[in-house]
Amino acid sequence: MSNPTLSEWLKRETRADHRRVDQHPALKPLLKRDLTLPEYATALSALYVPIASLEEALSIGLTALGAHYPLTQRAALLKADMDQLGQHASVPHCASLPKSMASIVGMLYVLEGSRLGGAMIARHVKRVMGDQVPLRFFTTHPLEEAQWADFWHFAEYHCPPPTWPAVLAGAQQAFTLFMQELEMIER
Repeated sequence: MSNPTLSEWLKRETRADHRRVDQHPALKPLLKRDLTLPEYATALSALYVPIASLEEALSIGLTALGAHYPLTQRAALLKADMDQLGQHASVPHCASLPKSMASIVGMLYVLEGSRLGGAMIARHVKRVMGDQVPLRFFTTHPLEEAQWADFWHFAEYHCPPPTWPAVLAGAQQAFTLFMQELEMIER
């Protein structure tokens, strides 16, 4: 690819990060045919701290930089699902605050991308487990195609090619936050 778009480049550069998170033993069961209630509850618990932490850091960062982006807050939905399953929510900590718009875009890429995957997960979980599990986190705010396109317009407007390494660093920071929490669940 001679001149990739930011979307193409970032997807390629974070392919291994995506795989590490998606294939982690705490999250991989979400797409199993024989998903169990304990596996589902564990997966939700593993997602809470990174989701809540990223939302807080991005909210602060967007405000500090005066950026107008419609950040969708889903941590409360995730906590409500966990509460319904009797799961304790760990206290989130604010992720490192983004220092630039490029860093914000990288972190948003991971957070917004999780909404894309959430719709697919919701369909599968509903098919496997029916109505026995709460699905507010995965179903309440799916990322519509137009919203994903709006994200990329926002990203490309604020992040010309020289800033792409900082976008990648922001995305990797977000993926690292997920992996740190997933590793804590394993212990």
